[in-house]
Amino acid sequence: MNDTDKKLIFQVGSEDKGLRIDKFPGSKNLNISRSKLQKLIIMGKIKSSGKSISKNYILKGNEIIEIEDMGMPTAEHHLKPFNIKLKIIYEDDYLIAVSKEAGIVVHPAPGHLENTLINALINYDEKLSGIGGSLRAGIVHRLDKDTSGIILIAKDERTHALLSEKFKDREIKKTYVALVLGNFKESGGTINMPVGRSMKDRKKMGVVIRGRESLTDFKIISQFKDCSLIDVYPKTGRTHQIRVHFSFIGHPVIGDKDYGNSQSEKIAKEIGLSRQFLHAKRIVFNHPVTDVEMDLNDELPADLKNCIDKLQKNILADRA
Repeated sequence: MNDTDKKLIFQVGSEDKGLRIDKFPGSKNLNISRSKLQKLIIMGKIKSSGKSISKNYILKGNEIIEIEDMGMPTAEHHLKPFNIKLKIIYEDDYLIAVSKEAGIVVHPAPGHLENTLINALINYDEKLSGIGGSLRAGIVHRLDKDTSGIILIAKDERTHALLSEKFKDREIKKTYVALVLGNFKESGGTINMPVGRSMKDRKKMGVVIRGRESLTDFKIISQFKDCSLIDVYPKTGRTHQIRVHFSFIGHPVIGDKDYGNSQSEKIAKEIGLSRQFLHAKRIVFNHPVTDVEMDLNDELPADLKNCIDKLQKNILADRA
């Protein structure tokens, strides 16, 4: 089979709902021009859930998009094991809980088919769920590249489906720790603002009127000069939800290059932080197969611990 006979298959994320098909490759960094995409649509080479689409097709979210004649090998052909040390928090015959390091992309995409968490997991154990295609093997939920912490990976299709239902029904409780700009008068709160694709920058998310319901609870842990350490409990799982919500209320995550501001960037430099201070530290759920309650924890990584140490030392120095 020639390269031009091959196709790429992707599952559209809920965050891309409402995006026009000719904008989709740009948002996913696919190596295909808009003009070529339109030609493929006219030729019937682009399908949604098995059916050919029109050039004005609007993404519904969660459908399967097939792009034929890309002139490049399939992702399956290129998906290679990648040898990096994995921190396994929990593992059984059905799922793996991994502590993802900051800087690691969760799953491959065209143009970035190596050095991802999935490549590392394939190197560790080839038995992963095939739902969503090989590019997203076993992936039930995601973490941003520069967010560290716990992520669940399904080993088989049944476990994948059951975990997905638990996420959909909000039965999986997640706790993040974040360092955000400014201080709070209250001990905690709830942010209830719809999140969707930003109208100003389609590569970003934002609080938009027609966005999806998004709920974030939080509790203040410690307050420093000009910033606060908080526990965050997202009740929904929208793309960039925590980062967007706290940016919207004027408390962006320190070190966030996309949703931060000059003040948050200044603090990040002062404490030696090179990425966003956001870590998925805890996940609680009933096991999808055994129904045993799982309470998994991942300690704060060294770079974030060092930042807290510097902030605490600054407090002591001010008091001296």
